[in-house]
Amino acid sequence: MNLEIKKTVRAGNSSAVILPRAWLDREVRVELVKKTPKIILQETISILEKHIKSEEIIGIYLVGSYARKEEDKNSDIDILIITSNTNKEMIHEGIYNILIVSESLLKWKLENDLLPVGPMLKEAKPLINSTYLNSLNVKVTKKNIKWYVDTTNEKTELIKKALENIGKRVNDRVAYSLVLRIRTMYLIQRMSKNKIYSKRELINLLRKISGSNNAYESYLNVKNDEEESYKTTKEEAEKLYEHLKQQLDDLRKI
Repeated sequence: MNLEIKKTVRAGNSSAVILPRAWLDREVRVELVKKTPKIILQETISILEKHIKSEEIIGIYLVGSYARKEEDKNSDIDILIITSNTNKEMIHEGIYNILIVSESLLKWKLENDLLPVGPMLKEAKPLINSTYLNSLNVKVTKKNIKWYVDTTNEKTELIKKALENIGKRVNDRVAYSLVLRIRTMYLIQRMSKNKIYSKRELINLLRKISGSNNAYESYLNVKNDEEESYKTTKEEAEKLYEHLKQQLDDLRKI
């Protein structure tokens, strides 16, 4: 049996697979290839060859939705690379998002600026060098979350003023700001309890607080640059605002 692995291509509103001419008029079986850790590592290394020398790599780690087993058909594959000396802006290639961070910058981030590498390390699945990952101490301190607490406190004042001057419905950008800040505080709270962030649990939390999924859907509208929906009610937004204030109070006690 002949076997070939091919990537799909766009064909109008559908996708298609280009096969050898010799297979014309023959029956074929098409199935989705599951991205196993082995395949992810191979494809990551292939991408990295264009950006960094292999001898600089200390560790390669799967992070994000695939690491948490929360991926869906639209999920990208997020990779964290720790190096001896090299830092690079996020590399976007296909469905891969690859962040390259040097050991020295990683150490500085863990001491002074915990996001986003802190949550990444908490959820990381090692593809290369689990020993190094296990040696890292990811800990929430007043110092490494100070910027996030201070800026969120400033943002709550702006959100409060916005809520005082709107009608029964909240524009999506206000809902976006609320959800984004609650998510940030939630990430830090999870780390402080030595737990991994969960997108599902965050969505459930937002629903429990506000009584609906409207705020999260408004958040996605802004994130995906879609049309204004005005789904979120003022009452829902006010409940989320009160929760955000409570999160801030709790984190100030750390």
